[in-house]
Amino acid sequence: MAEKIPPELQTRIAQLQQLQEQLRIVLAQKQSVEAELREVERVISELTKMSNDAELYKSIGHILVKTSKEDLMKELTEKKEILELRKRTLEKQESFLQKQFEDLRKKVTEELMKTYRRT
Repeated sequence: MAEKIPPELQTRIAQLQQLQEQLRIVLAQKQSVEAELREVERVISELTKMSNDAELYKSIGHILVKTSKEDLMKELTEKKEILELRKRTLEKQESFLQKQFEDLRKKVTEELMKTYRRT
């Protein structure tokens, strides 16, 4: 059966598999960014409930360093903005890859139908 598939169609099927893998990678990255974003938002929410003079520490490698609420909020807000930007970028990539995948899937399906109607 595989030997009856024309080489051009085999190439398109391989491209389809590559797109599917790229899409899977982008989705995994997006899930990771979303999880990190939720964590940052949760920490920001907890920090807003704390007094300005609360003793706060942040982890840098394997050590804890004392920091101010203001500095930590600034750092987390910047991190949140970066994560939101990364999430939007990944969503655009996902959308683009999804469209490419669907278009190519339709072409491959049509070509397969034509190929096997002839045989």
